[in-house]
Amino acid sequence: MKLLLDTNAFLLMMIGRPLTRPVDRALNRRDTECFVSIVTAWEIASKRTLSLSATDVEGGIAKMSAILLPIKFQHLDELSRLEIFTNHRDPFDRLLIAQAIAEDLSMVSSDMRFGNYKRLHVLWD
Repeated sequence: MKLLLDTNAFLLMMIGRPLTRPVDRALNRRDTECFVSIVTAWEIASKRTLSLSATDVEGGIAKMSAILLPIKFQHLDELSRLEIFTNHRDPFDRLLIAQAIAEDLSMVSSDMRFGNYKRLHVLWD
């Protein structure tokens, strides 16, 4: 199984808060690969209220033994094809969704709006 952590899920893991049982089960499987996007680092760095540095994010990714996912041109192509929903225009979320679809990754997120994207598999409940 290949998982991409949404920024929310990544932050919860960084502070040691438990995720849902299905997410914990998936993360603890031996065949699971966990990815964190550079988009997550960008989002965290842009939100000063979180008081986290890029170094903090890099350390969190290493501690989780996650794989850093860069932004690729195929992700941007997928982003250009994503449907637009009036209740979900967050550019960070949309790029994460495009990455997950392009890379065939399941998205770990509590954001119910992610369910609007038909080609996205969301893991939470």
